[in-house]
Amino acid sequence: MVAALAGLLLTGVSTLYDALVSQGELEQARQAADQETRAQALRVSYWTEFPTPFVKRIHVINSSSDPVSEADLLLSPADAGPDHVLQLPVLAPCSETVVKEEVWAKRPGQGPPYAPRDRPPGVVRWMAFRDRDGLVWKRDRKGISRLPDDWTVLSVGGAATLEITGVTEGTPGVLPVKQVPSCGDG
Repeated sequence: MVAALAGLLLTGVSTLYDALVSQGELEQARQAADQETRAQALRVSYWTEFPTPFVKRIHVINSSSDPVSEADLLLSPADAGPDHVLQLPVLAPCSETVVKEEVWAKRPGQGPPYAPRDRPPGVVRWMAFRDRDGLVWKRDRKGISRLPDDWTVLSVGGAATLEITGVTEGTPGVLPVKQVPSCGDG
């Protein structure tokens, strides 16, 4: 009787241990799947450069080995104007796209219309794009997050509050696409 009770107790402990190990393996598999899903999105980024007070360059980088489509960059409004959306139809694999824009007309004797500590108009607030699997991602200063698959740039606001510009290579102000030196999903 004692031997049977000890055997039953040992079986129960063994079953509990197996269940905990399986739960841990399942969690690791979920994390690996999530990491694989996010792998390309983590390799797509942007930054803004102001080489002079009158020129802005927006750099959009796809350092993955697969193309990215439907890249939309929401820019902060210039003065009291509407939000401006810069649409890039495709980001080639291993590429950097640079959009150069005159921020405002240079007037003799006048400086830029913002204090040096202020953020000038037209800075990228966030970027949304579609990865190789058709998933839609949003990147902002907080990091990367998923958006619903039916997301559109017009969901940001009504057509009256957005100015939308489509940009392709060859558009005035778009510098030739450069290769990203370190590329790949490895």
